[in-house]
Amino acid sequence: MKFYQNVQQMIRRIALLLVLAFVGATEGLHAQRFAVSANLPALLTGTISVEPSVALGDRTSLQLSFSARPGLFKLPMPVGLINTLYGHLGNVGFSERLKWGSVEHAEMAAFSPALRYWTKGVYNRGFFVSGHALGMVYRFGGGSLSRTYSEGFLVGAGGSIGYSYELAPHWNLEAEVGLAGVWTHYDERYSAKQVRTADKSRVMVLPSRIGLSLAYVF
Repeated sequence: MKFYQNVQQMIRRIALLLVLAFVGATEGLHAQRFAVSANLPALLTGTISVEPSVALGDRTSLQLSFSARPGLFKLPMPVGLINTLYGHLGNVGFSERLKWGSVEHAEMAAFSPALRYWTKGVYNRGFFVSGHALGMVYRFGGGSLSRTYSEGFLVGAGGSIGYSYELAPHWNLEAEVGLAGVWTHYDERYSAKQVRTADKSRVMVLPSRIGLSLAYVF
């Protein structure tokens, strides 16, 4: 899809501009003004996650979240619940909607910049709220309860709330939950060469921030 390729290029350019701005903002920083974190539950699902952040002021910070999941293994997921919320299960029983099963495709690459406001100061123990944007290319579905999978991209924005706890000097543990409204454009496929329905689009609400991150503060 030419449109799909154009959006991929746009996301890469925006990400590059934000990275350059981030690097420029880190010049001349003093202690406790820069951090790098990783989402621990995401790592357990085979997702590579890196989240550098920089303090912009006493109570605000900019976070750049990069994540990717290659197609290394099939993931057990609540496929019944996922298809109930976002799919088209049709007339099936209650037990099917609670079913867990393997998902054939769960590959993705995502970029999500976020602006955080810290109630007790940047990187200090306490609550924070965040507004974030989201861009993702993905391939998801197949396996249990579904013969097809979706391949496409999504863009959106949302908000989250979290809490940071100081484990030790330079080490924090951050918990965060959030939602985002997204617009996605995708093909529904039986295989890489067989398309069931092309150029579909929809608007959804997704859990965009579910994390328990270990952060190192410089």
